[in-house]
Amino acid sequence: MDMRKHVPPLVWLNLICLDAPLVAIAWLWLFARSLGAPLQTGNTMALFLTAWLIYLADRFADAFTLRPGLPRSLRQQFCLGHREIWIATLALVAGFDAYVIWRTSAAQTFLVGAVVGLVAVIYLVANHPLGLIWRSLPAKEMAIGILFAAGTVVALLPGPRLTPGFVVAVATFAALCSLNCISIAAWECDLDRAQGKVSIATLHPGVIAPVGQLCLGLAAGSLVLALLFRAAAVCLVCISLSALLLGYLNASGSFSTTSDERTALADLVLLTPLVVLLVTML
Repeated sequence: MDMRKHVPPLVWLNLICLDAPLVAIAWLWLFARSLGAPLQTGNTMALFLTAWLIYLADRFADAFTLRPGLPRSLRQQFCLGHREIWIATLALVAGFDAYVIWRTSAAQTFLVGAVVGLVAVIYLVANHPLGLIWRSLPAKEMAIGILFAAGTVVALLPGPRLTPGFVVAVATFAALCSLNCISIAAWECDLDRAQGKVSIATLHPGVIAPVGQLCLGLAAGSLVLALLFRAAAVCLVCISLSALLLGYLNASGSFSTTSDERTALADLVLLTPLVVLLVTML
């Protein structure tokens, strides 16, 4: 398959798993700005590489554990069609990530990051070899959201003392990431069923309809929190904007795109910190 003839431009970042690392770096910058903390180059590089490594590994396991003959998403087809490059990239990213962490990470950052990394490994094992565990524990999407937010915050260590507003902003960001994952699960519910996979949407189809309303609720709640926690207002406003855009993506008939394009857009709408970056550069 000639992927260049079939892949919309919006989908490319998602296909090579670079959208999530870019989202992590964007929010790391915004969180550091709200705390008045300098960005540490080593931690920033480690966050990008670690996020990319986790998503590359997850995509590889996701694609290669499928039985032949089952329907596949475009990202699964892409991974299967480029397996040699994928394996080589996994090895290179893993090696470079380990080197960056070893040479640049402070002891506190390393220890906390190791805990988050261990949880990520547990997630990968639970999600693939033991994927049916989610039948009795329908919390996969929320686990991903919390893990992603925690990993982003780890890159700030060692840093200044955390403020209540910052803690609220991180918790709200975790909720946004969870809704991002739940939205994708809702859109790909039929595909997951066909592949025999478990998600919150396959286990509880009733969650699909109110996802858009939950996004709008998070958008409104974040604005209220921005008024209460002025120091974290910029973070909370960005969360509100991302939640509003995610709610729009969930609106029935709002987009005449494929499931793969909407999934890619779900990650791109989390890049609202770039708006703040552009404004500060003017």
